[in-house]
Amino acid sequence: MNEKFMDYENKWIVDLSKVDFITMKENWENNNIHIKLHLGTKEVRLELSSLEEVEELKMNWQKANR
Repeated sequence: MNEKFMDYENKWIVDLSKVDFITMKENWENNNIHIKLHLGTKEVRLELSSLEEVEELKMNWQKANR
């Protein structure tokens, strides 16, 4: 993931500057974190395995929206 674009296993790419807001919740069964990137009326869902990954995503989103 670079500062503006996020890609996932060559399946899709998200321009983080277009993300309006991010929501997340922890899955209690496997401790993964479910993330939704909200883009207007659409959303991208992903699952992260650590708080470090969440923090990296958050920092890159903030940088892309400066």
